[in-house]
Amino acid sequence: MIHKGSCSCKRWQVEVEVTKPLDEFNPRSCDCDYCKNSPSAIISDPNMRVELVGGEFTIHKNGDQLANFYYCDSCGDLLAVGRDFNNQLRGAANANLLRDSSQLGQAISVQPRLLSIDEKLDRWGKLWGQLNVYKI
Repeated sequence: MIHKGSCSCKRWQVEVEVTKPLDEFNPRSCDCDYCKNSPSAIISDPNMRVELVGGEFTIHKNGDQLANFYYCDSCGDLLAVGRDFNNQLRGAANANLLRDSSQLGQAISVQPRLLSIDEKLDRWGKLWGQLNVYKI
């Protein structure tokens, strides 16, 4: 199933391909100070494919410099979060950008700041799907 959306200014198009219905995804909202400043609802699945197609973007790093946060340069929306694992970009999408985001399951709060670096990397490696970013 393919679900589409865009950032607020429409400069970036988002396409998420998943193998299960959206109502089986519980978006995750991190409660750290960094994420509270850029509210999002992150979804991921190891079999998911996320494609971002658009113009310019900015990458910010999280507090421990492990993950890349991709933002639209125009409107500032968070598009996705990702990281290279074994020479493959993997990540999770901001589900708030999807047109059919109302189909998602109940959001849950997470606290990755309580995890060690190794625990974070292990968790992301198991949960994140393929992430492709294309500038046009």
